[in-house]
Amino acid sequence: MAGGVRQSISPSIRVYAEYLVYLFFRFFEEAFCMIPGDEKALALGRFFGRLMFVLGGERTRVALRNLTTAFGSRLGSRELRTIARKNFEHLGMLGVEFFRIRRWSQDELAEKLILEGHSDFNLAWSPGNTGILYVTAHFGSFEVLAAMSRFLGIRGNLVVTPAPNRFVNERMFFRRGGDQSGLNILPHRRIVARVIELLRGGEMVVVLADQRGDDTRPIWVDFFGRKVLANGVFAKFAAEGHARAFPITAVRTDDGRYRCIFGKEIPLQVTGDTQADLVVNSQRFHKVFETWLREHPEQGFWMHRKFERKKRLRNRRRRHSVQASRVEHERGF
Repeated sequence: MAGGVRQSISPSIRVYAEYLVYLFFRFFEEAFCMIPGDEKALALGRFFGRLMFVLGGERTRVALRNLTTAFGSRLGSRELRTIARKNFEHLGMLGVEFFRIRRWSQDELAEKLILEGHSDFNLAWSPGNTGILYVTAHFGSFEVLAAMSRFLGIRGNLVVTPAPNRFVNERMFFRRGGDQSGLNILPHRRIVARVIELLRGGEMVVVLADQRGDDTRPIWVDFFGRKVLANGVFAKFAAEGHARAFPITAVRTDDGRYRCIFGKEIPLQVTGDTQADLVVNSQRFHKVFETWLREHPEQGFWMHRKFERKKRLRNRRRRHSVQASRVEHERGF
């Protein structure tokens, strides 16, 4: 009886808890949006970022280890620490932008956005039935790309990782760039077939393609001279969706504006050898991402464990792999 009561109450409690968290986010949104002028708001974001760098603990250490792996052969520890601090300041500004960006007017966007390689964008959208896969990364001011879609009148699809909160998703995360952004948000779970269908139908899909893969379906690529696991699903989207692939990014400038760069088309290898094609195309995506990071290392997302994983996660996956092999052996496979 008691167990049944708990089961009936728990979902309601969870909904209320999620709503309270959403209100907490909304409070910060209103607070940040009340600050007059983006310069002052971003200065506050830099302060919170620097505070996060000082108090970040393991996250700070991960960022420093990643930067050492990428640039340690030519930069000293003091220079790497400076880049890491600026990187956390950049992330603090990203948080402020997330809240303010949806309220930027078209006139404000016209002042803030510098479009580069727009001819490549026009070429991509020339008449035809070929889908377009825009690949970007956790780099620069990637949230600005959603606002750019509203400014340019672009319609398409954006694959995102949803927050574990239905209210934050529906009323904030899924409204990136504003209500009139023209982007259809696709939560990333169980969408492979859907994305391929959209691309085959000639639509545009934007993905953050620098996410780490896992060793159950390994796609290894070179990244800053190291072998790292890539997520091959993004290359799969392009190949099986018969799409063209273009890189796109938004880089923060010192004068408070954003360079929105439409890159040259990334040639795709399609030979019929699926695994080999996934590796080659994933490598080509990561070559672009590495170029961006080498040019602006302070605008990366170095807290990601791109070069390593937590030991307990690695051990857990190893145990699961051993257990699966044992079950298959017992079943006679």
